[in-house]
Amino acid sequence: MAKKEKEAEVDEEQESEETAKKSGGLSTIKIIIIAVTLTLLLGGGLVAGTIYFVTSMNPEPAPATKDAADKSEDDDEDEAENSEEEAAEDKTTEPPQYYSMDPKFVVSFSNQKYARFMQFSLEIMSRDGEIIKKVEEHIPVIRSSLLMLFGGQTYDEMVTREGKEKLLNEVTIDINAVLEKITGDSAGVEAAYFTSFVVQ
Repeated sequence: MAKKEKEAEVDEEQESEETAKKSGGLSTIKIIIIAVTLTLLLGGGLVAGTIYFVTSMNPEPAPATKDAADKSEDDDEDEAENSEEEAAEDKTTEPPQYYSMDPKFVVSFSNQKYARFMQFSLEIMSRDGEIIKKVEEHIPVIRSSLLMLFGGQTYDEMVTREGKEKLLNEVTIDINAVLEKITGDSAGVEAAYFTSFVVQ
């Protein structure tokens, strides 16, 4: 009997060990399946993210054939034309840039009984920074041309609002004409403004 009890105990121990192995084995299998699934999901997410970012940086795929290359060249020409049109439109939406034409202008009036003169500060406006740079670069020529323009004004014109507005319009036209003559660029200066104005 003691032998049977020992065998029964040994059988119970073996069964409990097998049960523990089976239940432990099942939990190990579950952990492995979950780990593999998570790894696949993470890998798929990384691949999808990489593809998304690479395609967003380079939206145009390379042409596969000669026909595709020809079509791509035509598209590039169309895009170049469109970008030129957009650039022209963008210039009107860019913020205005101002340039002060210092020092002040002092001009005497001719054909007057009394010695009369006008002194004023002038600023110009353009939405194209390159035009402002060109004005700065060629300021001696522009100032000379403007002094000739101002010398032809009369006292009676300069004391009226209409006369001053007319002169500002002529200043804009004159500066654009000088820029066109020197650099080939025209219609870059959009407006001129008096920032101080004295007539005596």
